[in-house]
Amino acid sequence: MTTSESVAGRDPRLLEDTHADASPLVPSRLQSELLAMLQRNASTLEFDDMLERVEATVHDAAQRSLLAGSIRAAAAIREQQALQQRRERGLVVVLESAQDLTSIRDLDLVLQAIVRRARQIFASDIGYLTSFDRVRNDFYIRATEGAISERFKNVRVPPDHGICGHVLKYKTPYHSTDYLADHGFAHEQGIDLAIKDEGVQSLLGAPLMVGNLCIGMLCICDRQVRSHAPWEVAMLSTLAAQAAVAIENARLFQEAQVALQRASEANESLHQQANEIETAAEAHEHMTRLVARGSGVVDILNVAATMLGGHIVLLDEAEQPTQRASASRADQADALNDLLSRTDVQDRVHRALTEGRRSGRSYEIDGDTGRRLRVAALMGGDRLLGAMLILTDRAMSATEIRTFERGALVAGVVLLSQERSEREVSGESAAAIRALVSWQQEPFAMLQLRTQPLGLDLEQPLRMIVLSVKDIDIEYALRRMRASIARGTLFEACEGFIVAICPEPGFEALNAALQSTLLADTRLAVVGVTSESMSQIEALPDCFRALKRGIDILRALGRSQQVLPEAMLSMYSLLFEHRQASDVAGFIESTIGEVILYDARRGTDLTGTLLAYLDHAQNAKATADALQIHVNTLRQRLESIDPLLKDWRLSGRFLEVHVALRMQMLRDSVQFGNASRGAAER
Repeated sequence: MTTSESVAGRDPRLLEDTHADASPLVPSRLQSELLAMLQRNASTLEFDDMLERVEATVHDAAQRSLLAGSIRAAAAIREQQALQQRRERGLVVVLESAQDLTSIRDLDLVLQAIVRRARQIFASDIGYLTSFDRVRNDFYIRATEGAISERFKNVRVPPDHGICGHVLKYKTPYHSTDYLADHGFAHEQGIDLAIKDEGVQSLLGAPLMVGNLCIGMLCICDRQVRSHAPWEVAMLSTLAAQAAVAIENARLFQEAQVALQRASEANESLHQQANEIETAAEAHEHMTRLVARGSGVVDILNVAATMLGGHIVLLDEAEQPTQRASASRADQADALNDLLSRTDVQDRVHRALTEGRRSGRSYEIDGDTGRRLRVAALMGGDRLLGAMLILTDRAMSATEIRTFERGALVAGVVLLSQERSEREVSGESAAAIRALVSWQQEPFAMLQLRTQPLGLDLEQPLRMIVLSVKDIDIEYALRRMRASIARGTLFEACEGFIVAICPEPGFEALNAALQSTLLADTRLAVVGVTSESMSQIEALPDCFRALKRGIDILRALGRSQQVLPEAMLSMYSLLFEHRQASDVAGFIESTIGEVILYDARRGTDLTGTLLAYLDHAQNAKATADALQIHVNTLRQRLESIDPLLKDWRLSGRFLEVHVALRMQMLRDSVQFGNASRGAAER
């Protein structure tokens, strides 16, 4: 009997009555009083007091023994009643906990309620529940009631230490009346410190079992020595079983929810994938129909750009933009233009194409703009035909990537087909050009038969252009220009040059296409010479030879990225035919080198003054007017030239000096044919 029970069970009024009435007890009166005490659920202390009265007041041994036996029987009945009440309360708690399992959805609230009721049933100081952490391989306190120490609440118990370790190993309840002195399990310093902080002395723990697996422990603790009856151990085990059921049900429910969520996500993914596959199939079918109808590569780009929601650009084999998808947004087009103008992005595109040629797959390129850039190589056999780039605002799915790669494959097929068709036309066009510029020209009727299917009417005035590029760049230059060549214009390679023959009305369009395509590409180092209008096809062979001589003089002068009229170069091309650049430079330096050096040192323009003077037939007044200077100023400049070019005023030297000045202006001037005007402006 505890002190608290003594204080709580004693009735002061009864004590006063019993002590005041010292008269001997008779059996009938005692029986009545015992029944009254049982009825009002008297405490054990009251039965002890009555037993003391009997021992003190009843002198007859037989009667005293009879009365004492009655009192002890009544006390035993009282203990049985108390035990029965505790068991009933325990059963009520078990039922309430079972109801919690069905009514409370929050697992932590259920476990907390079980711990609280376990503490109430056994009138313990502390109750707690631990769970086994499979990741960290230890126990941790999941729910607690009555604990005040933070160390105790946050303690972690290894699987082979403490009561938790014993319960995990043997899967049976364990009771300890003095935890710190108990040698029935392995101690651990951190756990013992937590127990000491909380002041715990007695513990009773029951395993939380799921089949043969222990997933935790339900424990009650007291800060004084305490023993527990078997029914208390059984009651705690029942509550532990309920906690295990709650935890397992929660785990199964969570797994079911996760499985349901995954199934839902998988279903959604399958639905999305099915839609993407259907879209990809539609795209492939659409592109196949376009190819079957003979559509061009731009149509393929537009279909891919519309279905993938991006801006697509086609690159040629030199990785230069050629075609664009017109269905894309303007902001995407501007963003892609900005990206392709950056050297680092160009390098990444080149590396991606190199890898794509080996693997046959597309690759994403980091454009540092928050948008995604992907490139796929367009192959014709083992040869690179070009590349297809797409810029999107988001990452492409696997199905979209395959659609993009399929579009690149179809575009490659279209390009290869176009190339083969162009080769057939190119062969006919090249044969027609060779026939027109050959010294042994075929009859007009035969030439007309060659050119008429190509759209060129030989009865119209014709113009010719001869272009010079490196041999390795001729085929690339032809492909760059073919898309811009109108029907009726012959544009093919001939004798190591690119030759164009077109009717007079189409010359301006052809020249503009050359300026925007080949001459804009500084890597090609293009120079060209154009003819005057020719009304007789018999003039074509001579014109072709004259244009080639013009190419020679431009190369000798070190010019590039320019197309000039042959009339400006005819005299010089005849004089310096088959000459090297060093020969032309040597002639200029030996003739007017001193004047050029003087201008460079003094910042003057005596070469321009002298050229203007010779261009105006040595007329001082006309020259001064053209240069907008006084005649005396002109004479002073000419006198400054005398010591630099000795005997230049002699009639025999005029032509030589004039040609050298013209060659110098051709070599240095950007605007050919304006040497005199340039000198006047300076």
